[in-house]
Amino acid sequence: MKPKLRLTQVHEVQDLGPHMRRIVLRGDDLKDFPIGQESAHVKVIVPQPGETKPKLAFSFGAKKWMRSYTVRAFDAEQYRLTIDFSVNNHRGVVADWAVQAKPGDYLGIGGPGPVKHTDLAADWHLIVGDFSALPALAATVEKLPNNAKGYVLAQVPTVEDQQHINVPPHLHFQWIVNPDVLRNELLQHVQQIDWMDGQPAIFIAGEASQVKAIHGYVESQPGYQKDKTYASAYWQA
Repeated sequence: MKPKLRLTQVHEVQDLGPHMRRIVLRGDDLKDFPIGQESAHVKVIVPQPGETKPKLAFSFGAKKWMRSYTVRAFDAEQYRLTIDFSVNNHRGVVADWAVQAKPGDYLGIGGPGPVKHTDLAADWHLIVGDFSALPALAATVEKLPNNAKGYVLAQVPTVEDQQHINVPPHLHFQWIVNPDVLRNELLQHVQQIDWMDGQPAIFIAGEASQVKAIHGYVESQPGYQKDKTYASAYWQA
């Protein structure tokens, strides 16, 4: 069964830093958007050149104008869907659209897909992501219960790209400023943490080879469980 397609319009635009733009979408099509899907992905569909509205289809030709992004927040009462877009650090049909986006612009939404980090009551959590995964990382952290413990390692290209995230008090959160996206500083920091007792729920997302290396390390550690681990390549160098 294909994900449901919805037509939305830009309601608000906010720059969270030099490389991240938050766009809040509204529309009657969001009336039946499911709640509790923060951190899940949706397909974002931009209008084709010369058009103001996107083609809401999953046909082969339409996929050129479609990319996967994270549900950062959803307000079911106001029908507001929030998505954070990485901008000003790469080119692409959706990134280019986001740079120019303004209230009233149309955007197609397909999905959402499933939430990946689901064991919120795990013994402890290890959540690791580069800048491409920051929206998913942030949404995952904010869904954790107040008594959650563990580690969060979030990589950003500049200090100015750090943003406010509501972090449970017993979770060790660390910003890693690394302008060289090809240097796997996340792995170095993962190797330095004190591994906790019990079985961790693990979230790893970012550049493909770096995710593979981090996953290779954590799966050799005590308590590792494959069914409690999400490791995903968001992009490839």
